[in-house]
Amino acid sequence: MKTLSTVLILSFILFSCKKGSNPQVTLNGTLTTCPTNSTCTYNYYNNADFKDWSKPVSGNSRVFWYKSVNNTICDAATEIYFKTALSNNDFDITSNQIAAGQVSGYVFSCACCDVLANVKPIGGEIKGKRTDATHWLINASVIIGTASNAPLDTIIVNQYFVQQQLP
Repeated sequence: MKTLSTVLILSFILFSCKKGSNPQVTLNGTLTTCPTNSTCTYNYYNNADFKDWSKPVSGNSRVFWYKSVNNTICDAATEIYFKTALSNNDFDITSNQIAAGQVSGYVFSCACCDVLANVKPIGGEIKGKRTDATHWLINASVIIGTASNAPLDTIIVNQYFVQQQLP
């Protein structure tokens, strides 16, 4: 009886211990689709960085780049960039990190649209997990807002990103 009690107590302790702090990245139902009348790319680049919200450039990080181009409205482009360390096999970018602007960026460009100035990511969450040598599953919800942090839009991406070579 003493042995059984000891086994039960040890089992309880082992199963109640918290597992590692790795983010749980799952397929959240279905993959998100590209917005209507748009073309989307879901890419990432190793040994990259981004500056002034332009295309990824050579650097010391892994840069993920989502781009949606609306083919019916002046090729209006929405782009989100975010980066993580090259050594990571998974990551969790918090709302505070997004708001600080150190690991993420946003660009909206449109030749014939009235564009709001000073629009930026102000919150949300981005989680990623490597699924194989050239693919990552990314769950992102990025809140876009004004310079005074008033929310304007939320961009949600639940998609596999594919490794590309730097342009």
